[in-house]
Amino acid sequence: MLKSTDIAALASVVLLAACGGTGPGGLEFVGDTRLDSAEVNDDPDSQGTKMCLTDAGHVYVLWLDNRRDSSDPRSDIWLNRSLDRGDSWLQAPVRVNHEDSNVFNAELHCNSRGVFVVWEDDRDGELENHQIYFNKSTNLGETFLDEDILLEVFDVEGNSMSLEPKIIGSTKPGSEDELFVTWYDNLNGAYDILVTSSGDSGETWRDPVRVDSDQPAGSAYSARPKIAVSDDALDVFVVWEDSRDGAADVYFARSVSGGVSWENDDRLDVGDGAGAWNSFEPQICTNGDESVYVVWHDARNGEGRDVFYNYSPDSGADWSSEAERIDSDPAGLNNSLFPVCVAEGSSAHVAWQDNRNDGYDIFYRQIRDGLLDDPEVRLDIGDIEGGANSLGTTIANDRQAVMVAWRDGRSEARQGVSNGFEDLHYQHFGATGFDRETAEVDSDFRVDSWYDGQSFKTDLNIAVLGGEWYAAWTDGRNGSLDVFFRRLALGEAATPPPIDELNGNLN
Repeated sequence: MLKSTDIAALASVVLLAACGGTGPGGLEFVGDTRLDSAEVNDDPDSQGTKMCLTDAGHVYVLWLDNRRDSSDPRSDIWLNRSLDRGDSWLQAPVRVNHEDSNVFNAELHCNSRGVFVVWEDDRDGELENHQIYFNKSTNLGETFLDEDILLEVFDVEGNSMSLEPKIIGSTKPGSEDELFVTWYDNLNGAYDILVTSSGDSGETWRDPVRVDSDQPAGSAYSARPKIAVSDDALDVFVVWEDSRDGAADVYFARSVSGGVSWENDDRLDVGDGAGAWNSFEPQICTNGDESVYVVWHDARNGEGRDVFYNYSPDSGADWSSEAERIDSDPAGLNNSLFPVCVAEGSSAHVAWQDNRNDGYDIFYRQIRDGLLDDPEVRLDIGDIEGGANSLGTTIANDRQAVMVAWRDGRSEARQGVSNGFEDLHYQHFGATGFDRETAEVDSDFRVDSWYDGQSFKTDLNIAVLGGEWYAAWTDGRNGSLDVFFRRLALGEAATPPPIDELNGNLN
């Protein structure tokens, strides 16, 4: 365990681990890249890390911190970027927002047109309600617009609370000017789901549209939306949690007009009574054409949660009449939680955390043409079942490969300590699914190169491009929280120095 008294003594080791070099005992290793450069004597906590990668290999990473005034708890949004797949970065990060207000929950999207950021902001009115703001850079992250853009034209004075904005757009040439933002808002009473869209890369925005159809507006809790879009940006899909019938159900709405108008919503967690059991954390993925998948965890089978999905083969026009369960341990006995998915062709790749072995493991399953023909695969196989307590599942893909990553405490468990410190790991396989004959099935791979089990890590983001993986995350190895980045070839792992080297340096 690294104590606060150890951190100053290890200042040189920290710098080496952040940049690579020779560590204790003369060990040579390549370190992770730190992105949130700040003054050494006034190093703020950086958090809320998010990453975006373009097809050209431009990497954008943002986070929140209060470096401008460490005595003021209010944070700003900062961005660093690389134009060469992460080999080099800006010498100093760029500030995104332009007011001295509280900012929260920043999200970003990027493509060949630029990088686009949305966030919650409490600058308007006296109630400190959050509003949804937008800014963009069209010069590769060098600068952002001089003024932030308020997306809520119906509530310019901040009389309602707006939360958890998500932004997305197409990356297909010819459709990259289309942007879509969703959030939930209590202007009408209980929360509703809103979507706004732009057809000119955020220069102008259409009026927000409410997409949940319970009546009257604001009569039921509709919240936590996720959004996806087709390659041509004409079909837009939103899913959310909705309590119009009692307990939370999963609802879906689509636009076939690029977000201008929306069809009536559909309930997807069918197979039990509407509002009978809670269904939470819906996630949506599409192949960019006609296949659309939605996954979530669901309490219908007992005290434990199970993972379910529904499938549309025709761009959300029709859905299965009954949701299907993905995890295969005894129904409702254990907790299978927080599924994530990506789609390629007519298949979806789904991963989730599962405590059937007491501690949590990471499981994966492929759905082909809406059918569960393939068995589950446990991915965190570098440790005994349940021994690592693997959490925070995230997934990414390109047309050649799929990557699943997570954080776990296997190193702490092996050291016999419990400080809440975790390391980052991943598994990968081809876009056609996990092939037991060709995939690495006796181990997984390390993402970060810090000493085993010696720092707090969260906010893991991953991407895959051209046979390489990219990762950015929040890390407490320096005492404060910082933002780190790593890129390697798929199948390659970061190699942390041996923990006994560190212990030897401290003794």
